[in-house]
Amino acid sequence: MVYVKSPGRANIIGEHTDYNHGLVLPFAIEQRIDLIIGQNKSGALRLFAKDLDEYVEWNANQLKFMDKGWSRYFINAMVALNLDLSVGVDVVFGGNLPQGGGVSSSSAITCGFIAGINFIFKLGLSDEEMIKLASQAENGIGLDGGIMDQTSIFKGVKGKALKIDFLDHTIEQYDMPTSEFSFYLLNSGQKHNLVETEYNQRRATCNKALKSLNKSNSTIHTFRDVSLDDIQTKLIDPIEQKRSIHIIQENERVKHVIGALRTKDYHKIGPLLLESHTSLSKLYEVSTQEIDYLVQRCQEESKILGSRIMGGGFGGCTICFTNGKLSKKEFNGIQKDYMIKTGLHLTILEISACQGIQCFPV
Repeated sequence: MVYVKSPGRANIIGEHTDYNHGLVLPFAIEQRIDLIIGQNKSGALRLFAKDLDEYVEWNANQLKFMDKGWSRYFINAMVALNLDLSVGVDVVFGGNLPQGGGVSSSSAITCGFIAGINFIFKLGLSDEEMIKLASQAENGIGLDGGIMDQTSIFKGVKGKALKIDFLDHTIEQYDMPTSEFSFYLLNSGQKHNLVETEYNQRRATCNKALKSLNKSNSTIHTFRDVSLDDIQTKLIDPIEQKRSIHIIQENERVKHVIGALRTKDYHKIGPLLLESHTSLSKLYEVSTQEIDYLVQRCQEESKILGSRIMGGGFGGCTICFTNGKLSKKEFNGIQKDYMIKTGLHLTILEISACQGIQCFPV
C-alpha cells in the first residue's frame, strides 16, 4: 500500500495563459487530498470517499471514460493509464481542499491517484509522463484544459513559486514573499463546474484568433509572437480582440510579478493582481458579479494589497495578497458584507507554498 499527499494549487498570476503557450506563476499549497491506495484480489476498483461517506465499486478491467460523479477522476485515470491488471485497486481518500473552489481539487485527486498507482505497481513513470496522463484523464470529462494544475501539483517546492513557461515547458523557482506578507484564498461559495461553463469556448476563441493572425503573418504561431498593434489591426472580431489582449497583457504581468519577487518590492504585486482581475472580468469575461464585488470589497481593507479571481473562473476563489495577517474582525466584516450583497457564505484559507506530491509506503 501507499499513502499519497497530493496538494492543491494556487496561482499568483497568469490565468488562462497556460493553454496559450504563456507564462504562469503558481505554487502547491498545504491544503491537500490524502489517499491510501492498495491492491485487492477481487479485480475491482473499490473507492471510498471518507468526507462524503460514500463507497462505489467497478470492474477494474471494464472501465470507460465518465463525465459524472466523483468516481470519474479515478476511472478516467485508470482508462488513461490503460493497465492490464490481474488484480484490483482499493482507494480511501479525503482532504481539506474546497470542492469547486478553483484550487484544483479534481487535479489533486487525479494526480495523487496516478502517482499512487505508479508507486505500487512500479510503473517507472516520470513526473512529465504522469502530468500528461492526468491531463488526459481530466480532459476525458470534457474539459479542454491546460496542464498548469498538474505541473504545479507534481513539481511544487516548499517556499517557492514556480514560473512555468508553456512555450518551452521550462520551470524556474522564485522565493515566496517574506513572512510579513501573506496569501489568502477567499472561497466565494459560488461553486463552478468548468465543463458546464464557457471555459472550452474561451480556448476555442483563442485558437481561432491565432489562426486569423497566422493567415496575415505566417511567423505568428502563439500569442508570444504578437503585439497589441497586431491585435488591433489584424483581428476584426471584437471578442477575439478582447481575449487576445488579455493573454498578451497577462504574460507581461507575470514578468512584472517575478521582477517584484526578485527585488523584494512586494508592494508592486497587489496592483498587478487587481489589473489581472479587471482583465479577467472585462476582457476574458470569466468573472461573476459576486466575485467582482468581493474583489472590490477587499480593497476597503488596508492590509489587502490586491486580489483577483483565481482558476478557470465563473465562481470559486479569489486570491488575496496582504501586508500582515487578516484579523478575525477584518475577515468577519468582509464576510458579513458579502453575505448581505450576495446571499453566499464566504470562507477563508491562508495558504503557503509546499512540496508537490509525496508517496510513502505503508
